[in-house]
Amino acid sequence: MKYQIQIAGMHCTGCSSLIKMTLDDEGMTNVNVDAETGLASFESSLGDEVRVKAVLDKVFTDLQGYSYTNI
Repeated sequence: MKYQIQIAGMHCTGCSSLIKMTLDDEGMTNVNVDAETGLASFESSLGDEVRVKAVLDKVFTDLQGYSYTNI
């Protein structure tokens, strides 16, 4: 299933690369993170939005200074 989230706290391509790499490591696929727009899109085969949200909560707890909304 495809998802798009808004990410706060990104300032540069380094920020977006870090978030992309982390989402990739958590099993998300086709990850695209755009620092200019603050948007990230990805696909997940976890099955449902509750599981995806749990992974995102973990990711953004570990990556302090960033937050996400609008799953």
